[in-house]
Amino acid sequence: MSNMKSVLITGASTGIGRASALRLDSEGFQVFAGVRKPGDGDGLKKASTGGLIPVMLDVTDAKSIAAVVKTVSEETNGELFGLMNNAGLTGGGPVEMVPISKIRSIIEVNLISIFAVTQAFLPMLRKSKGRIINTGSIFGLIALPGRSIYAATKFALEAISESLRLELRPFGITVSVLEPGAIATEIWRKGSTSTDEIIEQSQPGIYELYEPLLQFYKKKFAEQKYLAPEAVADCVFHAFTARKPKRHYVVGNDAKFMLWIKRLPESIRDWFVYKTIYK
Repeated sequence: MSNMKSVLITGASTGIGRASALRLDSEGFQVFAGVRKPGDGDGLKKASTGGLIPVMLDVTDAKSIAAVVKTVSEETNGELFGLMNNAGLTGGGPVEMVPISKIRSIIEVNLISIFAVTQAFLPMLRKSKGRIINTGSIFGLIALPGRSIYAATKFALEAISESLRLELRPFGITVSVLEPGAIATEIWRKGSTSTDEIIEQSQPGIYELYEPLLQFYKKKFAEQKYLAPEAVADCVFHAFTARKPKRHYVVGNDAKFMLWIKRLPESIRDWFVYKTIYK
């Protein structure tokens, strides 16, 4: 049994989760990296110091979560220092265009899984007086047109985190939220593919109604400067090691700018966003 502090990261196959897993591993943490495919786990293991443990984890499946609870408990003597709820989906679009089945799948992964995974690991976190990090988004602070579904889950994540901070405080467990802007991860490509599918499946004439909005995002995403996921991993390391971790980590200049927009009077903010999109 090792004396290293152990952490579990969901959605560790790519992007923020992968960068965070490798950073923590390099800093001496015992990392359990949740992945969906064996190949992703092998790649992580190979890139690590050798101590990282990939675990097959589907955050929407109760049996999968229970199996990982068993593995982590056996490896750590029932103590988990850190949980990073990072698994998530992007996507969405104008409400009128998005199938309800798609909305349900995004909510299942981005929201319901937070409750399921956190609930499952709380006994171990309580034993170690551990820490929780939830991967949110700047869209959890400001909701833009055409992003209501994704933003709804990230706004809800802020509420969960705010509530849990005080709910778990008597047990010595801290809760932090990451609020990054545009990060160079697979989630953007997957989101673009999802939007293209929604457009293809939309009813005749509906696309034309929202074409200016959709074209704005297409151009914006193509020109966007993306921050490396390692910048977020730095915040994850701070949240798991600092004597007083921050409640919120806003990551990236674009996120900080959006936070400034958020603080404007609502009427001015609406005017600014509308004119930016429909200029």
